[in-house]
Amino acid sequence: MRWFPNFLSLSRVFLAPLIGWMILEQHAWAWTIFFWVSWTDALDGWLARKMGVESKLGELLDPIGDKVWVVVATLAWWKMGRIPDWLMVMILFRDALILVGSWVVYRRTGREDFLPSIHGKTSTVIQLTMLAGCFTLGEFWLNWLRLAAAVGTVVSGADYVRRGIRMLRAQG
Repeated sequence: MRWFPNFLSLSRVFLAPLIGWMILEQHAWAWTIFFWVSWTDALDGWLARKMGVESKLGELLDPIGDKVWVVVATLAWWKMGRIPDWLMVMILFRDALILVGSWVVYRRTGREDFLPSIHGKTSTVIQLTMLAGCFTLGEFWLNWLRLAAAVGTVVSGADYVRRGIRMLRAQG
C-alpha cells in the first residue's frame, strides 16, 4: 500500500479530462467525480505522512495533480460561462508563474524544496470551493466566491514570487 498516496495524486491527473468532459456535457456524475478528486487532494499527503511513505515522486505528483485538474475544471466552467474571462486568465497565469518560477529557482539554485505555502494551500481551497459552487450556486453567492478566488490567487501568486526571489537572492 506504499504506492496508494501517489496513486491518489496521479488519479487527479488522469481524471481531469473526465471531469472537464463531464462538466461540459452537464453529466449527472460530474459532481461526484469532482468531489472525489477534491478529497484526494487532502487525502494523499495525509496518508503519505501517516504511513511514513513520503517521497520525492509524491512531492512532484501532488502539485502537478492539483494544477492539472484545477486548470481543466476552470477551463470547463469558463467555457460554460460560469467563470469570467478575467478570473480564468488570472488562475492560469498564477499557475504558469508558479511552474516557470519553480523551474527558474531549480535551474539557478538546484533547490527542489519549493513547497506549497499556506497562502497557496488556502488559495487552492478557495478555488476548489468556487469550482464546486459552479455546480449549484446562483450568481449572487458565486460572485462572492469568484472574488475570494481572485484575492486568494493574487495573494498566493505574490507570495510565491516573493519566496522565489528570496531563494534566488540567498543563492547570490
